[in-house]
Amino acid sequence: MKKVLIVDDDAVSRGLLSRVMKPYAADFEILTAKDGAEAADMMTRQTIDLIISDLQMPVMDGFQLLEYIDQNFPGTPVFMMTAFSSKETEEKAYALGAFKFFEKPLNMDVLTDAIFEQLNSGAEGVMTGISLASFLQLLEMERKTCTLKISTPNKSGTIYFREGAMINAATDQVKGLQAAFEMLSWDQIKIEVSGVCRKKDRVIRQALMNILMEGLKIKDEKDQKSRLRPLTDFSSRKNVRTLR
Repeated sequence: MKKVLIVDDDAVSRGLLSRVMKPYAADFEILTAKDGAEAADMMTRQTIDLIISDLQMPVMDGFQLLEYIDQNFPGTPVFMMTAFSSKETEEKAYALGAFKFFEKPLNMDVLTDAIFEQLNSGAEGVMTGISLASFLQLLEMERKTCTLKISTPNKSGTIYFREGAMINAATDQVKGLQAAFEMLSWDQIKIEVSGVCRKKDRVIRQALMNILMEGLKIKDEKDQKSRLRPLTDFSSRKNVRTLR
């Protein structure tokens, strides 16, 4: 069953939202956290499908939680809510990856519709044995919006797709186009697909085919270097006899 996490330092608000969502207990499970830090801890221990978070909270506020999710769980959608809304606040929330922004007091019908729409918005899955280049071409053809977590036994990265276009990518070391090239050179990959994309700004603007061609060229160069064995240095051998 899918899980929705409500994050709010106000116990009354948490309780109210939980009671309003109780009739939908057969559709999704409601969990609660009193601040961003508790929410972050819960996310490390179980899969959360949607977060509905207040903005102003102690320990870790809503903005900090958005940044944490962007770095650690980029495929998790977040709805932000606040009683102290402003244009600047809303713009910052969206810039940090919020999917929706609600003003308190909440319209429960609107919120409930948004929850169901989000939970049913995209498929998820894990794939192995398929080349990353082939899968990216499929996403482009089907104009998919999603987040891909690409991993090998010792490294991982993320690729963001919006309406069939690769808009951003990141590994632990590099971001943007260089990160895409890096992941295209990896072998024995696992692809985890989340049917949402938290990124909105398009950082990568090159056509996908150009990205794939350059990435595979870099991979070929790396593979060729790894196959080359260093030549033995005979110059230091002073007592070598020539056989006749």
